[in-house]
Amino acid sequence: MRVIIAGAGEIGRGVAAALRQESRSVALIDPNPTAIIESQSLDCLLITGSALSRESLLRAGISDAEIVVLATNDDETNLLGCAFAKKVFGEQVGDRRSSGLTTIAKIRDPTLLDPSKGAGPLENWSRADHVVCASDEIVEQLAAGLLAPSIDEILPMGGTSWIAVSEVTDNSPLIGTKTGQVGEIFVGIPSIYAIRNPGEKGNISTGDEIIQEGQILAFVSRSTEQFPQITRAVGRKDEDFPENAQVAIFGASNFGSRLSNHYLSKGSSVIVIEPDLDLANELVGSPVGNSKRLDVIHGDPQDEELLSELGIDSHDIAVAALDDDNLNIAISMRAKDKGVPRTGLLLKDRALVEAVHRIGLTRPVSRRLVTVTSLLKSIHMNVPGAYQVIPPMPSIISISAEVSLDHSFAGKSVKEAEKAIGARIVLVDRHDEQGGVEVLKPHMVETIDVNDRIYLFLSKSDLKKVERALEN
Repeated sequence: MRVIIAGAGEIGRGVAAALRQESRSVALIDPNPTAIIESQSLDCLLITGSALSRESLLRAGISDAEIVVLATNDDETNLLGCAFAKKVFGEQVGDRRSSGLTTIAKIRDPTLLDPSKGAGPLENWSRADHVVCASDEIVEQLAAGLLAPSIDEILPMGGTSWIAVSEVTDNSPLIGTKTGQVGEIFVGIPSIYAIRNPGEKGNISTGDEIIQEGQILAFVSRSTEQFPQITRAVGRKDEDFPENAQVAIFGASNFGSRLSNHYLSKGSSVIVIEPDLDLANELVGSPVGNSKRLDVIHGDPQDEELLSELGIDSHDIAVAALDDDNLNIAISMRAKDKGVPRTGLLLKDRALVEAVHRIGLTRPVSRRLVTVTSLLKSIHMNVPGAYQVIPPMPSIISISAEVSLDHSFAGKSVKEAEKAIGARIVLVDRHDEQGGVEVLKPHMVETIDVNDRIYLFLSKSDLKKVERALEN
């Protein structure tokens, strides 16, 4: 399968690198020679040109492509590029409807998706088969991470379930225990499904590994309520999350507005500090601005006198959501120095996330990395469901799939299904009689039923094989 990616920035390169690890054929198009040069290590076909150039698409092999990803920095180009790619594809293969080509558009501005203020639903008219705007996923991941800042990485798995990845400290009560016995010996601790030893890339857990200090463990949690148990299990400690938290958000951008809405919906009191008067006024005039528990302040986020006046040191959470990575880091460091127990920040540059971890800031989230994961999810929509990379364990991914009536897994045990695909089933979502969804651990499932959604951990190298099995 050939995938053409228009846009060789950090997001486009991230998607290309992930697809090359799956041994897929990839072509990258970008008009910027510097971006093309920076992509040379990816072993892709590199084209210096425009996404709206017929010559560029032909050189990229559009007639052999199954997917075209429009990941430039311009939303309008991405939407228009989907229609143009289908037109050129149809001309080349004689398919007037271009049914053999899937197009995916990355959108930066979430207001475009709004049916009243924007132009949504975009899929209805743009010829984009999938539109990816990761704003909600970014906010959700950051907010979940701030519930348990001592856990190294918290990633959405799908539904109400989460992947929590953390290093084992010398205070961990798990040391000396087999990974498969953790749930039996320590009641309430979620199961471990992947493990990484120092210097390795990570492996699916067999259940027989002896837990040691310095290892990195991947827990699968059925809800955020299990985060405190995971924190204690690896030998760390977080303060209890307050019921009515005092939250300070630096930046009234789309992310700042969405973060405000999230915390207001949880009963928190929120103060937003924004240096741009127009953005501050826009937030005040929005539906979010109607809340009596929201204050919006126009001012310099680094003004010590202003921060002192606002009592920043008495807040439970501080999040830096401005458009400047370096400014976000500086603000988070200052809030942490002032004693704010939970500090988070949004970063564009993925490389900065590791650096921020090393200097001790609690919860950085890379906007670009979350967007890359969202694009990969759309690329793998031949098996509709969740798709999650696990950065601390780069050789392992998590996916989900629904079991249909004619699926070979229906009626089989978990062990039989795992043996057939070479992956671990870590959770099963099952509909109950009241129409709700029950999240079940594998040992609670006698046989896999039709309409169950199964969540899996697998080696990235086995993805093609597992996807073929899940499509049956």
